[in-house]
Amino acid sequence: MERPAWLYLAIAGLALAFGWPLCQRAIILSDEGYLLQQALDLLEGRVLYRDMDAFITPGIWFTLAGVFAVFGPSVLVSRVVILIVYLALALTGYRIVTPIAGRKWGLASVACLLLFSVWAFPAWTFAFYSPVAVVLALAGIERLMRWQRRRAIGDLAWMGALIGLSICFKQNYGVFAALAAILGYAATHLEAKDWRGSAREVGVASLAAIAVGSPFLLYLITQGALGDAWTSLVVHPFEFGGRHDIPYLGISTLWQADPFQTGAEKLTYLSFPALNTAPLPLPGGQGLVIWLHVLAYWIAPLMISGGFLVALASGRARGGRIDPGLFTINAAAGLIFLGVFPRADFNHLVNVYQPILIAGPLTLQRLFELLRGRADRLRRVLATVAALTAILYGAIALFWYVGLIQRLSVPLEQPRAGVLVSPLEALEINYQVRLIRDHTPEGGALLTLPDLTMLNFLAEREVPSAWYNLYEHHIANDRGRGVAEAAEEKNVRYAVARFNNFFSDRVGLLDYAPDLADYLISNFERSFVGGRENYIVYTRRDEPEVQHPYIDLLASCDVEDPGEEIRKHLLFSALYHKGRKGSPMTEEGLVTRCQVQVPEGGGVLALEVGYRKPFRSDRGTRLDISIDLVDEKSRQPILEERLPVIPWQDSPRQQAFKRFEIDLEPWAGRTVDLEFATHLQGTIQDSVLDLKGFAMIYRDPRLQTKAGGARP
Repeated sequence: MERPAWLYLAIAGLALAFGWPLCQRAIILSDEGYLLQQALDLLEGRVLYRDMDAFITPGIWFTLAGVFAVFGPSVLVSRVVILIVYLALALTGYRIVTPIAGRKWGLASVACLLLFSVWAFPAWTFAFYSPVAVVLALAGIERLMRWQRRRAIGDLAWMGALIGLSICFKQNYGVFAALAAILGYAATHLEAKDWRGSAREVGVASLAAIAVGSPFLLYLITQGALGDAWTSLVVHPFEFGGRHDIPYLGISTLWQADPFQTGAEKLTYLSFPALNTAPLPLPGGQGLVIWLHVLAYWIAPLMISGGFLVALASGRARGGRIDPGLFTINAAAGLIFLGVFPRADFNHLVNVYQPILIAGPLTLQRLFELLRGRADRLRRVLATVAALTAILYGAIALFWYVGLIQRLSVPLEQPRAGVLVSPLEALEINYQVRLIRDHTPEGGALLTLPDLTMLNFLAEREVPSAWYNLYEHHIANDRGRGVAEAAEEKNVRYAVARFNNFFSDRVGLLDYAPDLADYLISNFERSFVGGRENYIVYTRRDEPEVQHPYIDLLASCDVEDPGEEIRKHLLFSALYHKGRKGSPMTEEGLVTRCQVQVPEGGGVLALEVGYRKPFRSDRGTRLDISIDLVDEKSRQPILEERLPVIPWQDSPRQQAFKRFEIDLEPWAGRTVDLEFATHLQGTIQDSVLDLKGFAMIYRDPRLQTKAGGARP
């Protein structure tokens, strides 16, 4: 088929015009931060796997390091790399589909990829190993499909090189693509019933793959990091699967009225645009958006399995046994799709969706061709369903696209940034980086945990240890001791911690890295909490201060009302009294009862009380709170407070918490109940974009052996 240059230029221009506004927006403090900082440290002499912890093959680090060496380190420079990948994805999709299905379907695949990149935002538009590995894998599959049509051995050489590079950027995606290539290659020879020259062809493809991987292997050998790489790339990924898995959405979720009740569920299974742009301005629009998210989980296996069936039927309709091209792209889509496991959150789902969006139009074209003249009514019904589905996803994508452009519009002020974020995010990041620069020496180290390495990159401050992300699968083996020892050796004076554990973690940092938590709490004191409870800043104490032995009083509480919640944050626990869905808080208030055994020597109830601000509140709105100590014989109030509610609109800073220490010596040796009671007087209103919402907070209630001591 004729491929005019102007059409390729038009596709590239469209992808550039559509993709660049996305590529220059948003910033990922976690994954993007550690990749950019490690690429820079690689350039400055640290050795990957030996000096820097990682469990993905090294392609993205060397790519970014090379770009930084030429253009200087910045987030924006890294986005240019991913823009090139974005253009390559659009062109590759067109080149896979068009020779088989025609130009109309090829352009449809390009449209699907561009529009779905909004649903995937920002997963496909920041410098990350997954989209690069997938595009390289697809480019290799395109070469194989070209070989199927013209049998030029040079195409197999390119296939081997491209899939080899895919393995070098993410080992599991590349291996899945290699398996798909083997199946596609074998299907071609089986269909032709001719295996002549296969040994030479396989040899050429294999040598090409080995050739592109050799420089990386040579690097590891010469740097003495081969053993470390084996542990990181082969052993650790299997450990990761058991510690950090996220369930795939069940099909029954499709007919649940409101499947995602908690903020953690929404962060897990909804896209960034759905959570960070205005709701769809239609009756039931938000429910439709959620339903389409769930449907995306089941369109994928439906399209893949349907693609294999159509490949069989299409092959037989042509007098053979299988359609090699359609089989090959569906094999790639199906095998790469396995990369969604074990972490099947929406972000990881979209990371393996590109092959499905390319295989889908090709499958539909072949299916409609098979049905033409035999089942025209069925063909029209299927075409209508496919068109309506595409229109729904596409229209929402365009609505979000405009919303993202409008909302993410403020540039970060750091020289290493260059990207656009929301006004609030810009305010927070700029403020935080200024504080880091003011409180740390130039060239000094900054401790960020568990995943805020972007702050190191933007503030130009060193990561003190070999661990850049401090998740369980990285540092649990030594309880975080290695990070603490490295921070002490580097004389770290300043630390920034997230308020919460990673939203999908079953095990919190206090449990998997208690040595690191103890080090931080004993050697650093809390300076302040970010206004949206997204980070806590710590400064080095003049002298270490130990924590007194304590009992977490929230470990044995009865939490029955939907408005009650106990959360284990990164370094402490908290009790929340909040409203039920659609209602801030009922008039009768909320009461939580927790049983505690007061030691024979007595103890001190230590806690902080405060609230998470509502978006709006009526004048005079307040919280009346109390803590009563109850046993079989009596009820004794031990704390009563009245807190005026100041809405976020009037003051975006976090409301100051009050700290209390109450002597429980009179109840020594007795088992008693603590009743935490909250009553809201007045009216409040939350923002639809606030996943946390208004709540009364009893922060870190603990029974200590004595007053004082270090606190998180």
